Amino acid sequence: MKKVIFIALLPILLFGIQPQRIVHCPTAGIADDGKLLFFASAFPGDGLRCGATLGLWNRLQAGLSYGATNIVGNGSVKVDKYPGFEIRFRIRHEGISTPAVAVGVETIGFGKYLSDRKRYEHKSRGAFIVTSKNWRVLWGNFGAHIGINYSFEENFNRGFSTYIGIDKDFRDAFGFKLEYDLAPSDWKKPYGNGYGYLSAAICAYFGESSYATFNFFDILGNTTGKVPPSREFFVYFGKKIF
Repeated sequence: MKKVIFIALLPILLFGIQPQRIVHCPTAGIADDGKLLFFASAFPGDGLRCGATLGLWNRLQAGLSYGATNIVGNGSVKVDKYPGFEIRFRIRHEGISTPAVAVGVETIGFGKYLSDRKRYEHKSRGAFIVTSKNWRVLWGNFGAHIGINYSFEENFNRGFSTYIGIDKDFRDAFGFKLEYDLAPSDWKKPYGNGYGYLSAAICAYFGESSYATFNFFDILGNTTGKVPPSREFFVYFGKKIF
């Protein structure tokens, strides 16, 4: 029995814990059973978004978030129309030679909520499936991720997208992430310039479940009428509650 448990845990021991997201897009990483993950993000437009995710049975996680813009400065604060939610279920755990696979639904978007278009600047994933694989190389973990999703935002401009990304940490102290979201529904004006969304992040780790990231969103300038990239700051903190 002990041998079976050791073999089941071996991928985690060798490859470390997968991040919850690449930059914006979800990975197949799942919060540990009984762990509550908090996050807060600051983004352009004096925006702030906070949320929490709870892990269950090492296969399921559920989360909520809520945000607002124009928090600092003059004028009225503009809150998101609805809170965002996420449910993610891991179909298959990662093995020595096989990737983890997860499916889920989320309405958590990023950037401002554009009420006239009923969407976030970077759309929420909607329904998604994602696979992730990790390797222990060059003094830390290296992860690769690929996902497919169907966003529910914008009644007349919904559609599928594919995203890919990598993450790399060094001695569990610092690292970086790269992400590309194809976003074909944002290829044509006024929705976008046809480049897709390339994003990057610099990461600093402060423990097993606490870290901060400084993000650069839309490096290629797909969003019309804006000077790229958008800069964002995220802080994550995890706590075992049962």
